[in-house]
Amino acid sequence: MQKRAALCLNPDGLETVGEVKAAIADAGKRLERAGWKVQEIATTPPLREPAEHQTKLWLGDGYEAQLEAAEREGDGGALACLRGNRSKVFPFDAAAFSRALTRRATLTRQWLEFFEKYAVLLMPVSAELPFPDGLDRKDDASFARVWRAQLTQIAIPFMGLPGLTVSTGLVGRIPVGVQVVSGRYREDLCLAAGEAIEAGGTPPAPIDPVS
Repeated sequence: MQKRAALCLNPDGLETVGEVKAAIADAGKRLERAGWKVQEIATTPPLREPAEHQTKLWLGDGYEAQLEAAEREGDGGALACLRGNRSKVFPFDAAAFSRALTRRATLTRQWLEFFEKYAVLLMPVSAELPFPDGLDRKDDASFARVWRAQLTQIAIPFMGLPGLTVSTGLVGRIPVGVQVVSGRYREDLCLAAGEAIEAGGTPPAPIDPVS
């Protein structure tokens, strides 16, 4: 397939912070220097709807049993996730399951049509830079913020599309990067683009986990 990449800073209306946008733009320039044709696009096929269905499939089946187990074990992270998504996934029945699978076929087709035009898509890994540890467990608003920022990570697996995260550098001491996505079974294209992005920038530096 021709080395043609799409670049989207705000996929499906994602509110991406400036530092992440800059990293994605930089990754696009690296690809161009490596011989790729890069086109910036305003949006992508749907992400918000796939993310909603993915959340239902992840958490809806046996929700109450999962919540009971998390409460019994005192798992703060699981409790934050389950409680923060309750209104989205409960109740979950056979009809909801069927609707999610039916829509998955339609949404996947839209994405595969997109990748008939582009070999890969560059977009945010997260709408924000890495969060402080434990922010999602701080309160309801913080959980919603974290979950909302991870839209691309939640949605892409729903269609069975391969994705690759490539580090592009640091913002101060905070790592930042880009997500490379391609069509089904085209991990080779993700890796080819990722290799070009990595080779075109500053070598990765180790992060002190204590500081």
